Amino acid sequence: MDKSQFITICTATYNRGKLLPILYNSLKAQTNLHFEWILIDDGSTDTTAKVISEMQKQAPFDVVYHKQENQGKHIAINKGVAMAKGKYFFIVDSDDRLPEEAIAVISVKVKNIENDPEIAGIVGLKCYFNKQIVGSGSLSKDVICDIFEYRYTHKIKGDRAEVFKTAVLKKYPFPKFENEKFIPESIVWNRIGQEYKMLFFNENVYECEYLEDGLSAQSVSLRRKYPKGIIHLYAELGTITKIGLLNRYKAYVNFWRFFFCDARHKAQNIRLLKKQYAAFLCMPLGVIFYVKDTFSQKSDS
Repeated sequence: MDKSQFITICTATYNRGKLLPILYNSLKAQTNLHFEWILIDDGSTDTTAKVISEMQKQAPFDVVYHKQENQGKHIAINKGVAMAKGKYFFIVDSDDRLPEEAIAVISVKVKNIENDPEIAGIVGLKCYFNKQIVGSGSLSKDVICDIFEYRYTHKIKGDRAEVFKTAVLKKYPFPKFENEKFIPESIVWNRIGQEYKMLFFNENVYECEYLEDGLSAQSVSLRRKYPKGIIHLYAELGTITKIGLLNRYKAYVNFWRFFFCDARHKAQNIRLLKKQYAAFLCMPLGVIFYVKDTFSQKSDS
């Protein structure tokens, strides 16, 4: 492994010029500086370019900047993967930070999987800034399994910090849908999970806060506004037998929940179910959620 830049840290950012120094300072404080930091500016109109320019002059690691037309975080990540020089790829959001031992811990963990073609990467914990673990459930030791066993057998909930082999991510780019600027990262993680396992470990390598204007806080409204990728996500999740029948039905309920948000492509989206006739049993409940979301959105506006 080339220790000079064994990992690429990638940050997709949009109008977060005031917040980027927090992340930058956490990267500068790392005990292991063998990484590059790629920032994909998704059409910012604030001081982002100027802030990054100053960082490039001072940073003890390579800071690579690319600005693109506003297309959404998922397209920005695709660009970051294409530009990456590191063997591993770590997505870190612009409003988050890394504990000072994060890269050092990752450098040790990847040694256990770097020569195994069946393992796509490693997954550590995310914590809030107050050090509380995001979500619930934990492992008593390192475990190698796929994402579905981790989530549904071990019953782990909440966001985690995924570090993938860059070569694997190059094989699984985020899908691009016309006029859609949002898609959950899980659509790609699930696709990778059907072919690869991951090494899951119980150490904090990522610290976050969920801002009011962040993607997580706007989850339902974003899914309704940009439903194409969401519909694909739930149609695919419903076909994965290892998550269990109940969870497959939940996926189909969510399929219908957002299905009616894309009225122009109903016939095309129905075909995504691929004769999974059980999905149609979940339609009534999905409609109820769709109506509830509609009224909730109207009351908030």
